[in-house]
Amino acid sequence: MFYEEIQAKIEELKAQAEIVKREEKEQAIAMARTMISAYGITARDLGLDKSPRGKTGPKAGNKIAAKYRDPQSGATWSGRGKTPKWINGAADRSAYAI
Repeated sequence: MFYEEIQAKIEELKAQAEIVKREEKEQAIAMARTMISAYGITARDLGLDKSPRGKTGPKAGNKIAAKYRDPQSGATWSGRGKTPKWINGAADRSAYAI
């Protein structure tokens, strides 16, 4: 066998392997979906939940009620996180309270 023939066979086998891998992946995903549905498995059960354990306060995705509103722009702020420019430096924030 010549080097070129071997290289051609390698490329052919790589292409075949990629096809088989794609087919097996599709089958694995279908099986996983069936099992997840049948047993009610959640992302947390699998350790895929990205929210930190033991976190206090609202859960990720839950909105915090706004406590302050800018009378000019209507922008709101919950009182948490970085202070917005429109309320920053205000000695008395009660004028902005909702």
